[in-house]
This record gives sequence, structure tokens and C-alpha cells, in this order.
Amino acid sequence: MMVPAEQSFVPVITGGDVGAYSLAREFHEAYGVVSAVVPTAVNRNLRHSRILEAFPAGPMTEEGPVLEALLAVADELNGRVPGRPLLLLASYDHLVRFAARHRDTLESRGYTVPYPDEAALDAAALKENFYALCDQLGVPYPRTAAYDAGSHTPAALAGFLAGLGEDGPAFPVILKAGDGGAWADVRFTGRRKVHVVHGAEELGELIGRASGAGYRGSLIVQELVPGPDSQLGIATFFRDGTGTTRLVSYGEVIVEDHAPGTEGNARAVLAGEHETVARQGTALLEALDWRGFAMFDIKVDPRDDRAQFLEMNPRLGRNHYYLTGAGANPAPYLLTEYLPEVADAVGGPAPAAGRVSTDGPVLTTTVPLSLVRRHASAEQREAIRRAARAGRVIRPFEYRADADLRRLAGLRLAELNSLRAFRQYPPQS
Repeated sequence: MMVPAEQSFVPVITGGDVGAYSLAREFHEAYGVVSAVVPTAVNRNLRHSRILEAFPAGPMTEEGPVLEALLAVADELNGRVPGRPLLLLASYDHLVRFAARHRDTLESRGYTVPYPDEAALDAAALKENFYALCDQLGVPYPRTAAYDAGSHTPAALAGFLAGLGEDGPAFPVILKAGDGGAWADVRFTGRRKVHVVHGAEELGELIGRASGAGYRGSLIVQELVPGPDSQLGIATFFRDGTGTTRLVSYGEVIVEDHAPGTEGNARAVLAGEHETVARQGTALLEALDWRGFAMFDIKVDPRDDRAQFLEMNPRLGRNHYYLTGAGANPAPYLLTEYLPEVADAVGGPAPAAGRVSTDGPVLTTTVPLSLVRRHASAEQREAIRRAARAGRVIRPFEYRADADLRRLAGLRLAELNSLRAFRQYPPQS
């Protein structure tokens, strides 16, 4: 579907996953507009869609090619309708950073970039800085140590590993990059987004491989919070330019991917509330003087029932459609904040105010309901039962206004294939 010439603005969305499609759906639901989506390649999530026009860009890990692709999309859209506003929405942290770094160039071609500058991104999204802020505010996070891969030597690594035994996190631990954007461009055998490590020798080997592959940021070694996926949460906030936190929401993750390359991607989210997380997340954003959307990854520790903050993403999360399911479509927040004159002209819904609340549970899922129930807690299973009875189980890819039998067949096949993937890489019990 081509973006109509009469359309007054164009959301330009990077990526081709459920987060990118959800944004296109949300803008279509709110304003009836067709989005320009810039994926690596056209996949079954996007193929045969009537709510988006795809501009495949090839691999999107290197800054130069990404910038060239976005400028080419702008030139194509401006060639059709000169001067039409383009709202750039990045689906991954490294693409947010690319957009912030090249803001002037992008804005000269008609884009609005709804992200803070790089200094603000460093303060929030670089994990060492985030944990330092958590310390200042008394926000809980798992016991953590950081290794500077940019200064890696065998002696430095040996000293770091010895220090872990004295006062660092105890094994098993999580190993992850302090700079997720830089990690996206690193390749080595066995690389994962997040590694679960059971001993010092294994940890040393992974750190050596990451450093040898060219990663120069910090490597975060963090206590593994026990418990299944159903103790995970995602908290999404929106804070406007006046310093008002206009949206506070919480979703309980039921199950997430564990296959290499996709691990950590939530597949089923139950909309809900968490007062403590709401208060602490708001305090973090106020301390950062944040503007825009932010999402925190959370895990509730079964040993003391405290919500541990794992990291902050400077954007909407991949599986954010639970917001819309619960009554807070993010599209009006974005348009009203960053293109207010366009928002006034097109009309449409106003942003929901305050905390997301519903009159009953809402579940969003991209895997079969049988799999969701299998991994839910007893309390969550009851909430899922009530959501199903109320017709409030939502599949983000299944949008009535974008119905196509070919798309539906491919998506249902993908759901069935997910059962095989979960058997091969089962969630932690």
C-alpha cells in the first residue's frame, strides 16, 4: 500500500518486528494513516499489509547505510508531496542513537526526531550510568559489577574475576553489554543478547571473545534474579516537554523468547499496575529530565517480592501493544508532543491522561494461548481466563482493517512454529 498523497503526515518506522507493525497499526487506528516502514527486508509481518508501505533497507547495524536509507525514504516521500512532515520512530536503541546523532541532517530532509540528545541517552541507556542513578534514588537493581572491555588485558580480566569472588554478584550471573547500541554491531561465536553464566572460567572466556571481536564498551555482570518469565515486567512511561509524566503503565510478561538472537523478547504481556514501579520509574525520569517515551525492564525477586530494575530503553518497547489494548494508544502522545500543529489539524483522539487502567485484564500475545497459559502463574491464569471470556485477548498482528488471508495464514504458521522454538529453547522454570 502506498502512502496516500492526501495524507497530512507520515510516520516513518524502522524495523520489521511486532513493535514496528504495532506502531503502524496504532497510527492507523488513531488517524487512519499509512506508515512508511523501513525494515531490513519485507517479512511476513509486513507482507500484504494495507496500513504500511515498506522501504527495505538491508542490514541496519551500521550507521552510514542506515542514514543513507532514511534519507532515501525522505527523498522518495518528499518527491511525492514536498514538505509533508515525517515523524521518525526507531525500534532499537542503536537506531535511536543514530537518529539523535544525525538529527540536523534528518531534520533538514523533513524528519522530526522524537528523541533526546546523545548526552541524555548516555545518562539513561548506558547501564553503568543508569545503575548509578538507581543508587542515588534508592531504586533497587540486581547486584552488579562492570568490566571495561575498552581496557581489556589478561591481567585486568584476572583482577576483575578475582574481585567478583570478594564482593561482586554470585554465580550464576547475567552478562550483557553496557552499551546495547554498540553490542548490536559485534559478532563472535556464541554471541547472545544476554548470556547466563555459571562460573568464572566461562565468564572470562566470554569477556575475552567480546573484547577480541571489537566491543569497547562496558560489560555488565549482574546477579541472576531467580524465577520464571512470569515474574518479569515492562513499565512504559511518557513524560512531556513541560516535565509532566502523562502516562504510567505496567505489563506483566508471561513468557519471552529464549532462542539465540531473540532472547528477552516478550511474547505475551498482561496489562496491569504496580504502584512501587510507577513511583520509582517516575522519579528516575524526573531526575533525568526525560522527554518522550521510556521503557524499563523489571523482574520481581521472589526472595523479597521487590521489583528489580534491569535497564531502561529510550523508546517504546518491542511489545508495547498492551498499552493500546489497555486504552492508551501511544500514537496521540507522539503526534501531540512532537507535531502539535499537525495534531490540531487532523483532529483524532487526545492522549489518555494518567496511569493506564482498565475495567478488566487485557492480554496481548504473539504465541498460542495454550503456551501462554502453560507458563503463567496461577493468578495470571485466572486473569487470562477472564480476559478470554471478555474478548480481551489481543494479537497485535491481527487487525481487522488490515485483514488478508495470505497474511493471516503466514502469521498462524509462525504461531505454530513458535511451539517448536519453545520446546527447543524452553523458558526458565
